[in-house]
Amino acid sequence: MSTPARRLVTSYCFPPYSDTAAIVAAKRVHDRGEPVDVVCNAMDSIRHQDAGLVQLTGGLVRRFAAVPSKTAFSSWGSIVDYQRLGIETFQRWEALQGEYESVYSRAQFAASHFLAAEVKLARPGIHWDAEFSDPLSHDVLGGVRAAPATDDRVLGRLRAAVEAAGFRAPEGLNAFEWCEVIAFALADGVMFTNEHQRDFMLEHCHDRRLAERAARVGVVSPHPTPATRFYESRPSAYELDPNRRHVGYFGNFYANRGVTGVLDALEVAPRAVRERVLLHVFTSKPEELHDVVVGRGLGDCVRVGPFVGYLEFLSLARRMDCLLVNDAVSPAGAQNPFLPSKWSDYRGSGTPVWGVVEEGSALDAQPLDHRSPIEHASAAVQVLSRISRS
Repeated sequence: MSTPARRLVTSYCFPPYSDTAAIVAAKRVHDRGEPVDVVCNAMDSIRHQDAGLVQLTGGLVRRFAAVPSKTAFSSWGSIVDYQRLGIETFQRWEALQGEYESVYSRAQFAASHFLAAEVKLARPGIHWDAEFSDPLSHDVLGGVRAAPATDDRVLGRLRAAVEAAGFRAPEGLNAFEWCEVIAFALADGVMFTNEHQRDFMLEHCHDRRLAERAARVGVVSPHPTPATRFYESRPSAYELDPNRRHVGYFGNFYANRGVTGVLDALEVAPRAVRERVLLHVFTSKPEELHDVVVGRGLGDCVRVGPFVGYLEFLSLARRMDCLLVNDAVSPAGAQNPFLPSKWSDYRGSGTPVWGVVEEGSALDAQPLDHRSPIEHASAAVQVLSRISRS
């Protein structure tokens, strides 16, 4: 008989649902190497299922419940619903097997921490590890990101718990702020993916003493890199011309990210470079980007296609000659708090990585094989030239 789990995972999205948050949570389970029971949301209305993603947990999931709570990114009703059904599942499982020793939660999505907080209130002796993928309550510009909460019994319990712990509760009803505060006040460990993110979040905390506590219990833990076998588990039939050098980009072309500068660079690159290098973009809206590529006369050196599944992406990453990753663009003088999760997947592939970076960012600090500054086309041309000669 398999060993029962003494660790509970409250992750609003978890495999088999396909989402970056689910994938990172599964990799955390794999790397810790401890059996777990998982409570997630049944996300069928907004996320498709990929049965292969279950492999990422390494067979460590003992019990799994996708509770039928309302599905939404951050609405208070969906948070409370997930919390209610999740705590019922937690109590039922404990009645069957005895008490859990620890609980792990991960935001994105915010609801994950609200369920973990309820578990902590129900069982104060449990050890709570709370991970933040990115800042929640503020954007890269320092502006407030808000999701309205309701001043109901759930929030009343949380307010009392924060104050009982010796800290000021938020004055407002921003669910994102409350999510950060309850983790900072009640969790036994708080995980950040990089130092910039940690410093950014603590700087924007409304209570200095609370920020000091979060710093004491906080750890910096970059996104996990998949085990080598996962890069070989789902071979891809995607065709690559053996006479060209292939650069792969997997992700969306966001307005606040600098990857569009690579298209600028390709426009002005020497003909010999354009004939040798082929940029492959796998993105969520390939038709829109294809029109842009054709309109800019780049159809000969850029190929656009839809997202591929995560395990196929890992396989393709190994077959490319270079992988492209890019920073978000932050305002002048601001510290960039984001480290792209894609970097952790790229680095395990063994393929050279090209980072389009902001100076001093978390990505800039990584051991990249090539780097060029955001919005610097001539530097990108130099990188493309080196790749073409490799």
